[in-house]
Amino acid sequence: MQFNVSSLLKEATGATREYDIDDDVRIDGATRHAAGHVRFDRTPRGILVRADVHGTADDVCSRCVKPITYPVDIEIAEEYLPTLDVVSGAPVELQDGDEDAYRIDGHHVIDLTEAVAQYWALALPMAPVCDEECPGLCPVCGEEIASAGHACTGQQIDSRWSALAKLKLG
Repeated sequence: MQFNVSSLLKEATGATREYDIDDDVRIDGATRHAAGHVRFDRTPRGILVRADVHGTADDVCSRCVKPITYPVDIEIAEEYLPTLDVVSGAPVELQDGDEDAYRIDGHHVIDLTEAVAQYWALALPMAPVCDEECPGLCPVCGEEIASAGHACTGQQIDSRWSALAKLKLG
């Protein structure tokens, strides 16, 4: 996801460019398809990138451990700063606080791959589920609780607690 912005860098503040995104991107070692829309706005210091990107992620349900696929939707809003002046070719010095800013490379290309990967990672749920009502696995027998074959009563008692169980029953 690379875009040459040299002509936009030569224009006045407020100039814009818009593109559709439909590309594969490498995220956490896996190739994901990303689609969406990106807008580049010329700022006094660089280029403001605003993008809406959509795709899908594969994981396992955190309750029943079934494989699942779910949508991932991200919104990117980042200012990219040039490394070289587009007219003179001289290096552009960073201001205080800009050390972690995304950079436009020496060929005046914005590569959205890193931003998409970072925003994608933040958009993933910590504990994905196949269904909000998923009961998960039985803590006693380990079978899926929702399965028709689950016959565990859930009343198995650890032998270390058997003496207490007799008191309760007696």
